[in-house]
Amino acid sequence: DLFIISVLRGIPAPDHTTINRFMQRNGEQTEDIFYQVVNRLGDIGELGRETVFQDGTKIESRAGKYTFVWKGFVEKNAEKCEARLRKLLRKANSLGLSILCEEGLDFTSVYAELLDVKDRIEDLGLDLDAPTGRGRRLDPRVKLYRLVSEDLRKIRDYDEAIAMIGENRKSMSKTDPDATFMRMKEDAMRNGQLKPAYNLQCASDSNYIVGCTISCDRTDYETCIPMMEKLEQKLGWKYSNYCADSGYDTVRNFNYLEKNGYTPYIKPQDWEVAKTRRYMNDIGKYQNMEYNRDEDFFVCANGRKIARVGSGVDKRSGSSYGVYRSCESCEGCPLKEKCMKTSKKESKEFQAYVEHWDLRKKARDLLESDKGVEIRVNRSIMAEGSFAQMKGNNKLRRFSSFGMERAFTEWLLMALAVNVKHYANRRYNYNLDDPDWYEKKPA
Repeated sequence: DLFIISVLRGIPAPDHTTINRFMQRNGEQTEDIFYQVVNRLGDIGELGRETVFQDGTKIESRAGKYTFVWKGFVEKNAEKCEARLRKLLRKANSLGLSILCEEGLDFTSVYAELLDVKDRIEDLGLDLDAPTGRGRRLDPRVKLYRLVSEDLRKIRDYDEAIAMIGENRKSMSKTDPDATFMRMKEDAMRNGQLKPAYNLQCASDSNYIVGCTISCDRTDYETCIPMMEKLEQKLGWKYSNYCADSGYDTVRNFNYLEKNGYTPYIKPQDWEVAKTRRYMNDIGKYQNMEYNRDEDFFVCANGRKIARVGSGVDKRSGSSYGVYRSCESCEGCPLKEKCMKTSKKESKEFQAYVEHWDLRKKARDLLESDKGVEIRVNRSIMAEGSFAQMKGNNKLRRFSSFGMERAFTEWLLMALAVNVKHYANRRYNYNLDDPDWYEKKPA
């Protein structure tokens, strides 16, 4: 690479061990230098500092592909192990090694009592390593000791695995516990295989990367707010517009952006399907029904009232919704087949995300304006362009180090390289003092 050769100026390139040692020792310093470079680019007029574009990608971890630990499987085995330990306590009672009754005890007390039982058996002076096999009869107390020791070890391993996985994800890798198994676009086997990976987020402005974050989330729902908080903390200015794709379309993100003075240009998840004739002519969708905001009820195509009867919160996106049901039976309604289709219920019932619905209307109006169209054109170039440089040109498809911190340092070094190469290219072509922005061509 001629650019790297010119930077090194005849010095031999560092080997992989030196680079790995540098990343291991200088994680915080690398992030600090990255934002110093970004602020310097802003001071010399290379950044527009008006609209920030965010997008994410998944990069495979260095962990093995088949080192998965599934939270649901671990929890299921932990329950079975707990039941076995309760039976072993009853066995200890029958052998005179314990006086506690298993029934009515919480598992913490059962666990502590079995530890005491194990110590009591050790104090008896029995041959705990006695061989087993044909013609040998094992002492029941030794057999109990071995079963208790094995299940106590298993329950400790299960508790440790659940604690490492945490509440916000469902899997991890044995060799890289920070990595989560995700569905990747690069699927060599073409069977939807999950791989251990990290969710990397980039904020872009004028084809420069101005912010980076890393997480174990499989989706982008919870990555908007951490990114904007970091930009406010690290940068010497504040953006006025925020643009992202439909992966960031949540009520929480909209409310945060509006509260903090950002204009959200977020593409709704129903952006494409809402334009189809089939969607607009579907009388069964609440989006196509008349809605009374004052009394909070819908009116179906046949003029019947559909009132609110409950509420809830979507676990995936955190959006609240209302449960609505028709006030009278829909039997005999001439529009039932078109309205309810495959439903076998007597009355029309659905969940309506009214707050999210209103926010999507505002976002759609913003995106369809002249300014919104121009921002959408730039998003597809700037947000995706940085990933094209990293993953396509620089071949970063898999991290070379374990752990979230070192993987993030590797990502920051790559982001620094992309920014430096982009600046060098603009300087060589005499394009400085004019930040990249692609204007919409007149029709």
